[in-house]
Amino acid sequence: MKINNELKYCQYSRKSSESKDKQALSISDQNSECDKTATQNNLNVVLKLSEAKSAFKPHNRPEFDKMIQAIQQGKLNAILVWAPNRLCRNPQEGGLLLQLLQDGTLKEIRTTSNDTYTSDSDHLVLQIHFGVATQYSRDISRNVKRGLKYKAERGEFPGHAPLGYEGFGNTKSRLIRPDKFEVPLIIKAFEMAKTGRYSLAYIRDMLNTAGLKTKRGKDLSKSHIFRTLTSSIYYGIFQHNGISYQGNYEPLISKSTFDEVQIALGIRSKPKKLIWDSAYNGLFFCPTCGCSITTVNKKKLIKKTGKYKIYSYLVCTHRKGNCHQPPITTKEFDKQIMEKVGAIEITKEKWELALKLFRAKNASQNESQSKFLDNLNLQLKAHQTKLNRLIDMRSSDEITADEFREQKQLVIGEQMRIQEAISRYNQINQNWLELSENFINKAFTAKKILLEGTPEEKKKLIDEVGRNLFLNNKNVELTFKQPYDVLLDSSYNQDMRVLWDSNPRSFA
Repeated sequence: MKINNELKYCQYSRKSSESKDKQALSISDQNSECDKTATQNNLNVVLKLSEAKSAFKPHNRPEFDKMIQAIQQGKLNAILVWAPNRLCRNPQEGGLLLQLLQDGTLKEIRTTSNDTYTSDSDHLVLQIHFGVATQYSRDISRNVKRGLKYKAERGEFPGHAPLGYEGFGNTKSRLIRPDKFEVPLIIKAFEMAKTGRYSLAYIRDMLNTAGLKTKRGKDLSKSHIFRTLTSSIYYGIFQHNGISYQGNYEPLISKSTFDEVQIALGIRSKPKKLIWDSAYNGLFFCPTCGCSITTVNKKKLIKKTGKYKIYSYLVCTHRKGNCHQPPITTKEFDKQIMEKVGAIEITKEKWELALKLFRAKNASQNESQSKFLDNLNLQLKAHQTKLNRLIDMRSSDEITADEFREQKQLVIGEQMRIQEAISRYNQINQNWLELSENFINKAFTAKKILLEGTPEEKKKLIDEVGRNLFLNNKNVELTFKQPYDVLLDSSYNQDMRVLWDSNPRSFA
């Protein structure tokens, strides 16, 4: 049979990448059916196009737009497709195809079931096909949105798992849970960010080096890091259609940590990068201009010996312009640091006594914790009952959408406060022995770390024990964090037992 060269066909196949398009054949199966039809009917197929794109909205399919452009330019005048609903699921593109048929620019649309639509045929059937496809997509979209809304109200995250989490469960009821590999890295990123001493670029490089990738397997960017660090998802609150919901998944950080990170991200005078070649770069600040203190090395030729000598100073970075704070030699700086930190040193006898008292206190406290936690859990259960009641009232139209949203926000806020209290209490009571031992060990070994430790170990020590770190007119200024400040009090130094009362102080 002779091929009809008057009609130039474009063979078009499409399957949406979305799960709702399950009723369609795969693209390869559609192509096989079209090839069979083209061979049986001697069709002149001059172009084959296929794509995995949704047709719910117009201008979302590059290959479809390419086909339409070729038809309008006269390069094609017929379409071969598995079924009409492969061509469109929206009224705009359906109307365009019908108009091209009516004008004669498009002479034929043929399906693999040998249904043929031309400019002379009744377009009502084709309109019905397009209309059914469009309405089907609208119904599916409406059902999906409704399902996501109900999912959000149940506290289930209604989207793809964000960085730090993985999806699990059935397709229609996917949930998220912490990813064992990603969680420690995300937590580390938040901990670094809240100090304000690390740039987004530094955190990005750290995560990329550790092997953390986007969900599509690409390297992380600074913008991705910023979105992560400013997302409430990680402390248990997610947004859906402008409404906040409390998630029933496991948070990775506390609300207080999140708030600290937001504050730190707003501080622009922090150094762009932490450098480990000096123990104090990025830790201390200039009280005059607020810029960070950095280490500067200068090389000077000694005429008598003909050799160069390196002189090292700590000085303001002058990032905001000229600053009149004088530099100080690293030797003098180290001397003052040793004197300051040496003030919290304890003897070996007090160190051993403190360890014994901490361990005895931990054993007795375990018995009294359960009552307090039981009370908090009862409060949490009562608020969940109140939230369920609000949902029932909204379902029966007893309250308006605005009233529901307002009351729900209040209940969620209270739930977050109680959960934060439970989390904080658990963390304090589960970790206080470890923190207490770390505190007393740090006080006992502080001088040794300053004398023999690496720059990173020294930096970590100063960051852990000190705050309000300034270099003012060649004088090192710092105040000690709790509980290290207690060690400066001579009365406490005389009797260490005063430290271990029934309410241990915060180790923050």
